[in-house]
Amino acid sequence: MRGSEPMVAGPSTETGRVGTGSCDSDLALVRSFLAGNPEAFDRLFLRYQEYVYNVCLGILGNADDARDCAQETFVRVHRKAHEFRGQAAVSTWLYRIAVNVCVALLRKRPRGRASSLEEEHVRELAAPGAAPEHGLEQEAEERSVREILGELPPDYRLALVLRYFQNLSYEEMSQALGWSLPQVKVKLHRARRAFAARYVAREQADGSAGRGEVSSPR
Repeated sequence: MRGSEPMVAGPSTETGRVGTGSCDSDLALVRSFLAGNPEAFDRLFLRYQEYVYNVCLGILGNADDARDCAQETFVRVHRKAHEFRGQAAVSTWLYRIAVNVCVALLRKRPRGRASSLEEEHVRELAAPGAAPEHGLEQEAEERSVREILGELPPDYRLALVLRYFQNLSYEEMSQALGWSLPQVKVKLHRARRAFAARYVAREQADGSAGRGEVSSPR
């Protein structure tokens, strides 16, 4: 990758695991890259490419989008390495950049695209040996959640995804989304209410359909 920006092809089985013991060497790699050593960036990229890809996949649920966002994450790291102050771990810095890239993409998406959230993992919900009925019910539940998320306004969808799928704190959400802490709490509250209202409406509609009820014409 010398002399060029990094390319991300997806998770690599050769990539090392991210661990707390790597923090010092991570910082050394960043400093070495800033000092003019391109190989240091290559090593940082190889160490974290799978980690960044999985962060993006967890938010977006789509492999192609995750690869694109992982690519963009490392492009930004390459261009803005001089802005890293070492006040947080390199892995935390990369995580925040990846989240910001994914947030930007989600805000540009048509609402329908969000229904692909974790779509590729739906088949894994029915664990081996589980009762088929349980697996089918769980799959239907996951599909319903994805569809409801896709119906929500972008800000509500982002709030729920980052809080409940990525487990970000209010402070981390504030940094990623550029919202104040009160805004984060208000939007998350409204997002939960909007989601709950749609979920209850679906449950009631499914229950009526299951009983064969037909609404009377007006």
